[in-house]
Amino acid sequence: MTTRTGPGPLPDLTRRVEDEPLLTGRGAFVADVVPEDALHAWFVRSPFPCGEIAGIDVTAALAAPGVVAVYTAADLGLNDLPAPPVGGREVHGAGRPMLAADAVRHVGEALAVVIAERPAQAEDAAGLVFPDIDPGEPVLTVDAAVRDEHLVHPAAGSNVVIHERTSAGPEPVATELVEVTVSVAHPRLAPSPIEPLTALAIPEGDGLHVYAGVQAAHTLQRQLAAVLDIAVDRIRVTVPDVGGAFGMKRFYPEYAVTAAAARRVGRPVAWIQPRRELFSTGTHGRGQHHEVTLRATPDGDIRAARIRLTTDIGAYPHRGAQVGLFSRLVATGLYDIPRVDFELVAALTNLPPTGPYRGAGRPEAALAIERAVDALARRLGLDPAEVRRRNLITALPHTTPTGARHDSGDYRAALDRALQLADYEGVRREQAARRRRGAPPIGIGIGAFIERAGGAPDSWEYGHVALAANGTLVTRTGATSAGQGHATAWRRIVAEVFGVDPAAVVVHAGDTTLVADSTGSFASRSTQIGGSAVWRCAEQVRLAATTLAADLLEAAAEDLVVAKGGFHVAGDPDSGVSLADVAAAAAAAGVELVSEERYSPGAQTFPYGVHVAVVEVDPATGRVHPRQLVALDDVGRVVDEMLMEGQVHGSVMQGLGAALYERMRFDEGGQPLTTTFMDYLVPSFALDAPLTVDRLCHPAPSNPLGAKGAGEGGCIGMPPAVLNATIDALSPWGVEELQIPLTPDAVWAALHSAAQPDVP
Repeated sequence: MTTRTGPGPLPDLTRRVEDEPLLTGRGAFVADVVPEDALHAWFVRSPFPCGEIAGIDVTAALAAPGVVAVYTAADLGLNDLPAPPVGGREVHGAGRPMLAADAVRHVGEALAVVIAERPAQAEDAAGLVFPDIDPGEPVLTVDAAVRDEHLVHPAAGSNVVIHERTSAGPEPVATELVEVTVSVAHPRLAPSPIEPLTALAIPEGDGLHVYAGVQAAHTLQRQLAAVLDIAVDRIRVTVPDVGGAFGMKRFYPEYAVTAAAARRVGRPVAWIQPRRELFSTGTHGRGQHHEVTLRATPDGDIRAARIRLTTDIGAYPHRGAQVGLFSRLVATGLYDIPRVDFELVAALTNLPPTGPYRGAGRPEAALAIERAVDALARRLGLDPAEVRRRNLITALPHTTPTGARHDSGDYRAALDRALQLADYEGVRREQAARRRRGAPPIGIGIGAFIERAGGAPDSWEYGHVALAANGTLVTRTGATSAGQGHATAWRRIVAEVFGVDPAAVVVHAGDTTLVADSTGSFASRSTQIGGSAVWRCAEQVRLAATTLAADLLEAAAEDLVVAKGGFHVAGDPDSGVSLADVAAAAAAAGVELVSEERYSPGAQTFPYGVHVAVVEVDPATGRVHPRQLVALDDVGRVVDEMLMEGQVHGSVMQGLGAALYERMRFDEGGQPLTTTFMDYLVPSFALDAPLTVDRLCHPAPSNPLGAKGAGEGGCIGMPPAVLNATIDALSPWGVEELQIPLTPDAVWAALHSAAQPDVP
């Protein structure tokens, strides 16, 4: 059950233009556009986490029924993907091969690819490929990695990609301060979209047409060109419907191998990733460990924070290495902490690569600082809500010691509103009554958070708006949807500029032929940058069209009003001209009513929120049941209420997954143990978690829409709220520390081994 508060009526559930085809099975995903004559790829993968490759025998596979080709690295000769700079520093000796040539570096790394007439034939033949690998000693933890006794990439010289210490702010005045330290783990998670990774490569003359469910079409185009060593303009990338992405759907070696195979055989080749491979080969999210020490006065005024973050980036440092930098930026949360000492270690291991996953560094940072604030409150005997209230940033904009420039908002109002919606005082009274009568305990926890949205401050997005001859407004955007509802939002933005029905707006996205350029959809940047680019272009076209309409109406441009699909003189709505009339006049005058730009706001935005969870714990089983959830967010101006609420709901569910169920597990040899939904659990309809959604609105000052980004708050705020609530419920029995996920066995063990044995 979900309730909603806040401004505005309940959303009209018929407004999303994407819904009907998706709900009626008429959506077109990559697997839906595979032609009948396509061949199918199946990858042969390493069974070892590390080792030297002595050879790969493909003889039996080549003779298998339906097999057209089997390729190894030596056959395709593809370029490695260089490791990108991390924090402005080059990473040498750790390039990622498309197929492993000399060594394997994680279980599941691709060694060869089988191309066959049918998927089952390719899978069967893959079992007849016999790699000869001399296993090595794997590096499976960050602690082992930093010792550099065994190197994941010998040419790199060290497993440590980042090791830096930063300090900012004045040292606390020498006085008697209370110190508390917490250790907080955020284990590896497997992003689990409905649609796994997919690619279809179709040879077209001397070029390729690649269909892929990715978040950045032009980025994939450029990366394929570099790896295949062909011109960018010979590759067309089309992104059809995408069944969820959550940050993971960027570039993978399998895309390049599929494309190279298609060029070799001269036929379309499709790769549809099996679900097991999505779990076992990455990219995974999270994989961080924080140690946070807070120093505060006895009345709860936090004067300093010392934070050490270690992050496991897996076998290749291509996108996971930067996530720790995102965590550092927002490490102090919503709190005004004058002094911060931060140490960051990012290390390579012989596990699958990590990468950004919904929230990307911000969930880890929020979990760490919120656990520390709760621990401080408990140490001081103070209410955790009051400790937060005393330390919240009160004057915005505000730049933290870690360099985050919080742009707008009211953090105290957010805290107070969230506590009011959760009936904080009422829950405390019920909690005390339950403890007196020995009923199953309940607890209430807070997850206050800040996140940075928009990507790099100087990042841009492409926008293009044109008035067609029939009066249709044709919009082209570099922001590619992965299910968020971009077409609905962009149609609404342009329609509002021109006063037309959204049906008069046509949106093109996700095709490198139809859209000139793009950065892509990630980091909650689509509306604030992509939507702003579209709005700015629409405004330019409207201004030009107003001038032409003024000539047609023999009136001053400043006297015209745009409404009902055209222009009319203010006060005289019957004397108007339609957009089609204006388009015809433009064509007659040889004028193009079009605008395009690569828009950059030059700044990030900082959405924030306060999430509250009330949980009940069953002492007999250790089961944690979310009894009440509150998600109070400030995402700036909201373009579409329904889309925003959908983002909150989905993100909260993924946050609950992280808090209660999800964790990638490996054995002592680096073999993944959680490779299906039978053993990697995610929230389902069976989770009854009443959710109240509310919001504040402080527009972002850096973009014309005032949008901040709404896609990641639930992943950031809800895990610490649930974790803090669970510890709050069990603290009378001596439980002071738990780690996520809060699985029943872990909670039961903590409760029954706690300092107070009298478990209810």
